[in-house]
Amino acid sequence: MRKSISTLTLACLVTASALASSDRERETLVRYRQAQMEFREGNVAVIGPLINSLESAVGRSPHNADLWEALGNACMSKLGVSYDSSTGPAALIALAERARSAYARALSIEKDNALLLASLGMAEMALSGLKQDGPGMMKSVENMNAAIVMAPNSTAVRLTRGFMIVGLPVGMRDTAAVKEDLTFLLGVAPGGRPEDVLHVLLGDVYAETGALDDARREYEQVTGASRFASEQARSRLDELKKGAVSPASVGAVRANLGRCVMCHAPGTDN
Repeated sequence: MRKSISTLTLACLVTASALASSDRERETLVRYRQAQMEFREGNVAVIGPLINSLESAVGRSPHNADLWEALGNACMSKLGVSYDSSTGPAALIALAERARSAYARALSIEKDNALLLASLGMAEMALSGLKQDGPGMMKSVENMNAAIVMAPNSTAVRLTRGFMIVGLPVGMRDTAAVKEDLTFLLGVAPGGRPEDVLHVLLGDVYAETGALDDARREYEQVTGASRFASEQARSRLDELKKGAVSPASVGAVRANLGRCVMCHAPGTDN
């Protein structure tokens, strides 16, 4: 009888500890989402303490994929805003490596999670770009392609791959995949500014591959909901009258696309 009571007491203590841990994990994830929203509103200072908090959380709960994913997202957010700062190459590489490791750990727990695989590819691409690692760049694209195969109708996965690979040199990237992703995103876009920007992006892909009529069609569909996209579309239509869209014009829109994906963390925005 005494042994049974002891066993029951131990079971209760273990259960209580597990419940307390679960509550703490949920609270950490709630704080993470709040901090990410503050970050997107311009409060860059929240991201450092957020990373520290998540580092502690994964130390306490190393088998929680959501916490590892959140840590990867937070590291990528910090990386996205660090390129234009005084942060040195070594620190940028360390951030990208930490993000890659966090996503890989999350993926080891949830092996069938397509968004985690796309996120891993995103981190690998950022890291490969910093290290000028060609084979690593190809591996990153392979992982994002595999994520599309797993979840072809996922907006988050399509956005991650499309926005990351569109900036690769034409001879290096899979242009058909970029067109596929941007066309998919146009099909699910809520209209307004996002749709305007997507039309410009897709038009640029057509323009730089010589499909000028298709490019013109995309530029002409810009409604004006986005003033930036409207200005870009008008300038491109003027350029097309003279023959072609300049690489400088294309680069002006694409310059920060990869960083947009990093800062907004795949899957947390529509």
